[in-house]
Amino acid sequence: MRYELKLVADEAFGPELCMLLRLDRAGIRTPYPPRVVQSVYLDTPFQKTLQENLAGLSRREKVRLRWYGATASGVRATLERKCRENSMGWKESTSIVGALDVAGVERHAFMDGLARRCDARWRALLAGFEPAQWVRYRREYFTSADQRVRLTLDRELTFADQRRLMRLGPRERTPSARVLVLELKCAPDDLERARDILGRLPIPLGRCSKFVLAAEPSSGPLPSELEV
Repeated sequence: MRYELKLVADEAFGPELCMLLRLDRAGIRTPYPPRVVQSVYLDTPFQKTLQENLAGLSRREKVRLRWYGATASGVRATLERKCRENSMGWKESTSIVGALDVAGVERHAFMDGLARRCDARWRALLAGFEPAQWVRYRREYFTSADQRVRLTLDRELTFADQRRLMRLGPRERTPSARVLVLELKCAPDDLERARDILGRLPIPLGRCSKFVLAAEPSSGPLPSELEV
């Protein structure tokens, strides 16, 4: 269980935000190099996950396949069930056995392949789901000097709707606002530390689900609405 606090701004604010983080008195540093993150989010044919997120339910969850790197063939991926209740979040995950092809795979064959590589509990979770959204971005990693607050900065977000495709692929991109997402993550006992950092950043706290931004861009944050 951890708190997950998100800030959203126009992507053009990225260089200034990185400078503010480097100068912050929390001693924010970079523990890992940046990397490309890709996810295929799953949903039911009637878009149950999307509707629950749009409705703003206090408790909601998403299921996704996630991997790192620019390729989409022969990837080492993780299946994740990400849960959120208000500002608290947690996730369950399982590694997919062997290298997996994603791009170009027929949608039903893709789901069958995932089910064959999972145990019985995860196969049951996948029942009724299908590929919905392909999300890709560049993630940068930060941490406070005491390592009590972790930060991730996501930029260069791109989305591709998979709901009408017979074969999965990222080429049919969904037009969307050019935003960046800064997320602060911490244990419940460190919430005040995270809020202290937030208070020194000129971006309002808000909501931004990449899954919702991909599926319903008009429901996501727009740069013109952000006070930066």
